[in-house]
Amino acid sequence: MESKDQKKLHIAMFPWLAYGHLMPFLEVSKFLAQKGHQISFISTPKNINLLRSSSFSPLINFVELPLPAVDGLPESIESTSELPINKVPYLKKAYDLLKPSVTHFIQHSSVNWVVHDIICYWMPRVATQLGVNSVYFNITNASTLAFFGPPSELLGDKRRRPEDFTVVPEWVDYPSNVAFKQHEMVSHWDCMDDEVSDFQRLAGSIQDCNFVTMRSCTEFESDAVSLLRKIYGKPVVPLGLLPPGSAPHQHGVANDRGDDKWEVLRKWLENKKPNSVVYIALGTEVTLSQELMHELARGIEKSGLPFIWVVNNRPLVEGVLGSDIIPLGFETWV
Repeated sequence: MESKDQKKLHIAMFPWLAYGHLMPFLEVSKFLAQKGHQISFISTPKNINLLRSSSFSPLINFVELPLPAVDGLPESIESTSELPINKVPYLKKAYDLLKPSVTHFIQHSSVNWVVHDIICYWMPRVATQLGVNSVYFNITNASTLAFFGPPSELLGDKRRRPEDFTVVPEWVDYPSNVAFKQHEMVSHWDCMDDEVSDFQRLAGSIQDCNFVTMRSCTEFESDAVSLLRKIYGKPVVPLGLLPPGSAPHQHGVANDRGDDKWEVLRKWLENKKPNSVVYIALGTEVTLSQELMHELARGIEKSGLPFIWVVNNRPLVEGVLGSDIIPLGFETWV
């Protein structure tokens, strides 16, 4: 008889419509699929078409749900990368309108667990009503979650202005200087839905799920992980930092190009001294001018250290592709 630990599950993955969220969810999906679990990755058609080329497609069932139309959201837009920040609230409204179709899929597909993102604060309650377990997967680290605090603080009245988030909160019980700059929070205010704030979304995602996970590990953030377990009053499970998977030819599936890249990069890193490599990445949607990119390049060069600099090959604010704005003399690897 199969032990409880060996039971194969049907797990639905439902990430937010941003590449910085879609890709970590995909990495977790790959890992779980390689363990033999049935994975249903739920998103919109355009996002799924982009993900299929970098995934173990035979191991993952991609579920396409058309994004409902919302006044203010341009037609055919399905991710934050296609929008200015002040238009993102309309994408959140459209995402919330996926609730009926997601609910229908979970209800009629024998799903055991659903792994959800911050924006769909309604998902844990839907899962509970359907007798399904839910996991909130936070794509950032434990320190970020610790800074925002328990659901009671997220729903309270103490922090309602951008400047309220520029100081370390009182519940952080270990030495920390983690806090936002005011301009960072002012910018974030522009992307929040005026009907349901991101703080309300985070609170709902945490308080109604079975347990919380994040991209971190106890070796890196032991204090923050311990604090989260205390203030949430439920299991908190770090998943690690989620580098690209590197398990080739499992279940008869050839390794994809992204994993081949990681193998080469891993071997290069293994030849470097510990703590000697600088990693520079500005995220999937940050855009810099050519002048700022060159300034950053000069700083990297002056450090004299081996480095990995991730540059997105997409139009920047000056309309130049990322591969064209790197100064001469830098070796590029696509």
